[in-house]
Amino acid sequence: MAHELDLNAATGIRTMFSTRLTPWHNEGVILNSAPTFADAIALAGVGYSVELQDLFVRRIVPIIEPGIIAADIQTYEETKTGKAVVRTDTQKVLGIVGDYYEPLQNVDVFGVLEPLLDRGVASLETGGTIRGGRDVWMMVRFNIDDAVVRETFTDEVVPFGLITNNHSGEARALVMQTPIRVVCANTLGAAITNWKDRADVIAVSHKGDAKLKAVEAAEKLFGTIVDRYKMIAEDYRAMKSRILTVDEFTRTVLDKAAPLPGDLLTPEGDHLTTRGYDLAWTAATNRRTAITTAWTSGTGHKGDQSAWEAYNGAVEVIDHDSTLFRTRGSRVAALIAGSLQERKSAVLNAVSSLVHSN
Repeated sequence: MAHELDLNAATGIRTMFSTRLTPWHNEGVILNSAPTFADAIALAGVGYSVELQDLFVRRIVPIIEPGIIAADIQTYEETKTGKAVVRTDTQKVLGIVGDYYEPLQNVDVFGVLEPLLDRGVASLETGGTIRGGRDVWMMVRFNIDDAVVRETFTDEVVPFGLITNNHSGEARALVMQTPIRVVCANTLGAAITNWKDRADVIAVSHKGDAKLKAVEAAEKLFGTIVDRYKMIAEDYRAMKSRILTVDEFTRTVLDKAAPLPGDLLTPEGDHLTTRGYDLAWTAATNRRTAITTAWTSGTGHKGDQSAWEAYNGAVEVIDHDSTLFRTRGSRVAALIAGSLQERKSAVLNAVSSLVHSN
């Protein structure tokens, strides 16, 4: 099953909750309002604990003695290294780990969200258990009650905080920000794509100080999120009020999102035309034409040729025109933290620098 959500045998309901919105797979418990922390732990099925147990190797010892029919004796010998991670409520083995491994309990790692909930900074959005309890997650939606943020973004940009935990020994716990609303294994995979290369993710190893590290990670990523979104909103509002000339639009948007291929010259300085060059030029030109059109008549645009609409026009084409902006491998990964995200970031940085330069 694609979503890989666990099943609560007692209720027959998948161990996942979602606040307000029904997931695409129609599984789990759908709530009208955010649950309490205790209710979220129960609904997500993450209230269990794990422990380490010794490993044993089976040995077959043959018995050969005079007057005794040959037979084998089966014995078990404790291994010198390694432990089994066992779910205490079901006694199910979730993974085999090395001697360095220390369990990080779900209630401990998700407990770092409680201060945010108590202060009203965030509310619980989704949570769940997949793959027999090997992987779990809890997500909060940040409540940024600021006039500038509301005016700039309304509900278009919603920051989520996500915490994941793993009990198989195959992955670290992650504390992160993400624009992806996690409701299953598929969306969880999309949210954590390329996490090693992202500044908005902190990994927590399963070692003796894991609980403290999780607290520190949450404080670092989530502690100033409201102030950061206010700064972003101020920046975007400045972009809305800045009208770009055609030359400025070309330099900050087109040349960043869809640069034209450089000249191909022979050693003598003569222009060299190749089929590959012609194809690259045509592709870049088509991209630039689409982005220019989106600048003045993109979705929701007023056609005022502002820096804000220039950036949004580029994002609209990059995100949704898979013919013009093709990718190798996962398009979702490219949009989140790959080549397509790099193009969007380059445009945003260039436009923002121009806006603040005068």
